[in-house]
Amino acid sequence: MIEIQISNDVQAWLPRELPSLENASVRHSWSAHAFAVDSHECLAVLERNSGYVMLFFDLNKRDYQNFSRVWQLRLLTEAIAVADLQDEEIEALKKNMLADFQNVLVTDGVNHPVAPQLDKLKNLVQVMAKREGKVPSQQMDEFRWGVILNDYAQRQNGLSPYQKMQSQWQAMAATAQFHQVSAQSSSTKLLH
Repeated sequence: MIEIQISNDVQAWLPRELPSLENASVRHSWSAHAFAVDSHECLAVLERNSGYVMLFFDLNKRDYQNFSRVWQLRLLTEAIAVADLQDEEIEALKKNMLADFQNVLVTDGVNHPVAPQLDKLKNLVQVMAKREGKVPSQQMDEFRWGVILNDYAQRQNGLSPYQKMQSQWQAMAATAQFHQVSAQSSSTKLLH
């Protein structure tokens, strides 16, 4: 299950999606935070363990109403780009992530400290906006800014958030691919 914790400044905009919590365990935890960049609105979604950030600028009402889907599509796109996989590995990663997407829990409140990271992120986004003279208006540019921020972010144990998520997504693909090969091997043995 994937959990997106919604900070107080975002709660009014997003619908709650509550899947069945029976036998549920949260596999990935993200938090969403909104802030202004000049006259634009930025929604930053941060992964709890790695510090990986995804940026969304000037979302409209429909985007917010369908946010878990908007976020899932973007996450899948970023995972494929960042993981740098072969075609068969990409398919394995897609299957694994799509299974995770079956249950997305959107909850009120953030239950872990993010203020220092969020303050640093806000400052960096402001600097980038000033340097470029604008904010991203397309997903590709939002992703590009995210890559810059994730690679620049404070490194823990020598790895940036970008590298941590890259490793995580590569491991997910390898695990999924292993399970596919094992399942195919088992079914082949049964046929003989």
